Formats: sequence, structure tokens, C-alpha cells
Amino acid sequence: MPDLFLCVKLIHILAVIIMVGATIINGVIHSHARVSAPVEAAALLRVVTRINKIFMGPSLLIIPASGLWMLLLLGYDWRTGWLLISIAFTLALLLAFVVGDRVERQLHHIAIDASQANLLTLPDSYVAMFAKAIPIGSAALLMSLVVLILMIFKPF
Repeated sequence: MPDLFLCVKLIHILAVIIMVGATIINGVIHSHARVSAPVEAAALLRVVTRINKIFMGPSLLIIPASGLWMLLLLGYDWRTGWLLISIAFTLALLLAFVVGDRVERQLHHIAIDASQANLLTLPDSYVAMFAKAIPIGSAALLMSLVVLILMIFKPF
């Protein structure tokens, strides 16, 4: 019979891998969409919104749920330093996801509108909105990596 803790830990690790992977893939797709024609950018950004819906959102719900479950199974004190920082960053990641997803949807709509207007390049409103997405995505990636490091090394 499989060990419950190891099963929960596997789910937790897979969710973290999916979340970090989706964050990186979204960044790569955004970098291509930014320099593409509006019709191509709209298609690329549709992929980003689907990645968020299918992979990123669910993983960001599974990570804290499975983390708390492991916390209870192991009897860890949640006030341990690395856990407190991980919990705070996970809450910040959830907030970054909500805000970032809204920005990405707006970018998608701008690209769709530009495509329907037969524009050859993305409008200035896209560039301005994209400037808002960069710090959100960069911060999310950085926080993800910090939490991953804390999860593996448990330094304090």
C-alpha cells in the first residue's frame, strides 16, 4: 500500500513543476507575441490564457493544499522560518496569478482588436499593457524559485 505522505509529496512536487514550467512557458510565449503581427499575437496569447486555465491555476491551488496536508501529516510547526516565507510567497503567487491573468486577458483582447482592424503591428496600448505584465511575471518566477529552494533545502 502506498505511503500517504509520499503520495501527497509527489502531488505537491508535480504541481510545483507544472507551475514553474507554466510560468517560464508563458514568458517565452509573451516574448514571441510582443514582436508578432496582431493575428499571431492573438493566437499566442490564447495559448497563454489556456495554459493559465488548465495548468497554472489548478497547480496554484494544489500547491498550498498539498503543502498544508504534508504539514499536518509531518506535524511541522507552521511558524518555522522557511515555512512562513513559503506560505507568504505562495499567497503572493496567488495574487500575482489573479492580477497577471487579468493583464494577459487584456493583452489578448488588444491583440484580437488589432487583428480585426487589420493592423500590421500591435498598438501602443499593447506595449503599455505589456509593460505591466513584465514585473508581474518576473516576480512570480523569482518567488517560485525561492519557494522551490526553500522547499528543497529548508535552511531555517
